Amino acid sequence: MNRFNILVFIQILLIAAVSMLFAFTIRKDYMQMTSAGLLMIWIGQILFLTRYMNRIHRDVGQFMDALRNQDTSRHFAWSKGGPYFQKLYGAFEEINRNFRLVRIEKETENQFFREIILQSAWGIMASDEKGKIRLINDAALQLLGLERLAGLEELCSFHPGFREILSGDPLKNRQQVKIVAHGKLMQLAVKSSTVRMKGEAVNIFFLLDISREMAWNEVEAWQKLIRVLNHEITNSVSPIQILSASLYDLFHQDNKKRDPREIDEKLIDRTILGLRTIRKRSGGLADFIKEFLNFIHTGVPDYTSVKVLELLQGVEALMSKELIDSGAKMTVEVVPPGLVILADEKLVEQALINLVRNALQASVENQQPIIQLRGYQEGAHACLEVSDNGKGIPVHTIEHVFTPFFTTRKEGSGIGLSMARQVMQMHRGTITVSSEEGRFTTFTMVF
Repeated sequence: MNRFNILVFIQILLIAAVSMLFAFTIRKDYMQMTSAGLLMIWIGQILFLTRYMNRIHRDVGQFMDALRNQDTSRHFAWSKGGPYFQKLYGAFEEINRNFRLVRIEKETENQFFREIILQSAWGIMASDEKGKIRLINDAALQLLGLERLAGLEELCSFHPGFREILSGDPLKNRQQVKIVAHGKLMQLAVKSSTVRMKGEAVNIFFLLDISREMAWNEVEAWQKLIRVLNHEITNSVSPIQILSASLYDLFHQDNKKRDPREIDEKLIDRTILGLRTIRKRSGGLADFIKEFLNFIHTGVPDYTSVKVLELLQGVEALMSKELIDSGAKMTVEVVPPGLVILADEKLVEQALINLVRNALQASVENQQPIIQLRGYQEGAHACLEVSDNGKGIPVHTIEHVFTPFFTTRKEGSGIGLSMARQVMQMHRGTITVSSEEGRFTTFTMVF
């Protein structure tokens, strides 16, 4: 038993003893003075014990209030009362000192990270649930062409392009927006995330000027397009030019028309063969131009509620002849069966047809080609998959499969997969590919 408990126990015994003596003496007339003295002693003991306990209770309460209010400026010391109280108040001081050190470290870290945010080359701003700006660095103000910013509504009034980002899909945290700042058109990459601080959602936005990179990418894309168009047109026009010159020479000698009597069956056959080749090459060029125009004029999506099962079954019906001709088997699976997407049915159907044709061409060497169409729900997104058991895609070419006009097939145009990606971009979705050479290829469309 420690000294505090012993002291309290002795005080209680003394109070009890004095109470008993007082009760005994109060009945004796000749002990009135003694009774009065015992009463004074009893009252003094009660007051001493009460004051003793109240001080401890008060100091413990003040210590708990200090912890609750994160007030580390209070000091607790007890010079009397023995080692028990010295240990108790020493523990108070140690806890208080540790809280003070933690608070200093926290404030130092906050200042450190705040300085990093303020000095970052990225534009960074944070807003609360009501859209009020809690933090914005100089880089963000510079990118936005503003001196100060109070809220997101004010941001949208200056740059309306942000309204679509703020009201869009919260799960899509990487987007781009075009703004006019400092008198010039700029393209910003916007990355957003949400964290919870003290039970409140805080939205954090990261801004980066990608105008120069986009300009270079645009120039590179145009150069690539020009090279491809030049390649396709040259490959078609050159044979036509050579054949037409040969046909011209067949009917001209020394810049004079050949005598009709010299035209025989062999010359006619050569002429027909040349004309047939010209028609074939010109038809191929016309088909390429038609596909190219379809690619660049995809149109604006006409959104409707589309039942995925009916959509995939429709694609299966449309591709039935090509499936029979290639000897391929197609399976359709949708989980749940009532899965619905909001999309332009015609555009998505065309994208799926392109993917199925690509799968058929990849499986042509397989003795038992199987094409799988799947629809399923993954979290908040609906997914459509087209899989085949064909030869797969080589590692060194898989990153180029969505590049316009890129193809590894001699008769391919390289537009089908690009068109599928363009359709998904128009739907604010994504399309990815996974493949293993000699085993399978799977294209996944995420809405």
